[in-house]
Amino acid sequence: MKRIKCITAILLITVLLLSGCGASNKKNYGSTVAATYGNNERTVYLDEANFWLRTAELSYSYYISIYAQLYGVDAATYAPTFWASESGVRTQTMAESLRENVMAEYRQIFLLLDHAGEYDTTLTDEDLARIDKAIETMKSSYGNSLFSESVIGSFSDEQLKESLKLRSQALKVWHGVREQATTNVTDEECKSFTLEYYRGNASSTAKDGETEVKGQAVADLLEAQLNAGKTFEELKKTYDSLYFGTSSFRRSDTEEDSQLFTVGKDMTEGQVRQFTDSSSGSEIYYVVRCVSADDADAAAAAREELESEQKEAYFNEVLVEWQKSVKSFSVKNAFLQLPLPDTAD
Repeated sequence: MKRIKCITAILLITVLLLSGCGASNKKNYGSTVAATYGNNERTVYLDEANFWLRTAELSYSYYISIYAQLYGVDAATYAPTFWASESGVRTQTMAESLRENVMAEYRQIFLLLDHAGEYDTTLTDEDLARIDKAIETMKSSYGNSLFSESVIGSFSDEQLKESLKLRSQALKVWHGVREQATTNVTDEECKSFTLEYYRGNASSTAKDGETEVKGQAVADLLEAQLNAGKTFEELKKTYDSLYFGTSSFRRSDTEEDSQLFTVGKDMTEGQVRQFTDSSSGSEIYYVVRCVSADDADAAAAAREELESEQKEAYFNEVLVEWQKSVKSFSVKNAFLQLPLPDTAD
């Protein structure tokens, strides 16, 4: 099922981190302008912009490490090639695209803050506690790969907290607009079913007594045990190396085209079925049990999701109107010239 993507005040990405950054002189970042909004109404300094650029940079480290393995080099060696490669957006490189995305986020945050007076953007003690927790979590996740003088210079925890406060206020504007939306979701649209299932392929193996079985035979074995009264919880414990999952689907979902959805929507509660999905080019074996053909909890989650989609659509309509009067936004060369990957000055 689709998930709503929204502006988020605190985006924490758990990824593999690139190793190693040289010593870097960033003493002037705090007094160097990276961008301005309006007639210098809001100013972004290079130390803050650099922090969010480095945070975004680290979010790509997993992909860089994978490509580096394919080419037989270490991640630090491959990183410059990655950032110089084409992004697929116009003629931009990956580095140019990342810088543009960081500044596009600032521009939208400032646009939302232009309308802060129309909504309650007061930060509560709970909001401030969440910000403190976010900083703590970021430090735990990134460590010295981000929070070191060689990467972010003298950008302090207090400065980060102030930056997150602005983002939190912008998020409150986003919430405020969405809550003005009129939603209309019917019970029929929300009806959902829930499946638990095994998924394996030709190389999957399991023990049938003293005999090892493989591929299709594993699915046959699991189906037989379920029909004999075993539960999926028992199978998970017995065959802990195999993949088991649980998924809920909205019956009215016209965009879901998986075979698991197609098979599951016609099953009755407690029914067990096996099927093979070859849509990926190789055979994937499924054994499925219908947990509930009319799952109330899943229906409640579906309602929340559908209402959120309608709220987001309304927000986007409002944003289009606001953008007609957006103030000038100027990104300075100091930011555009920040290197990716980060290197010593």
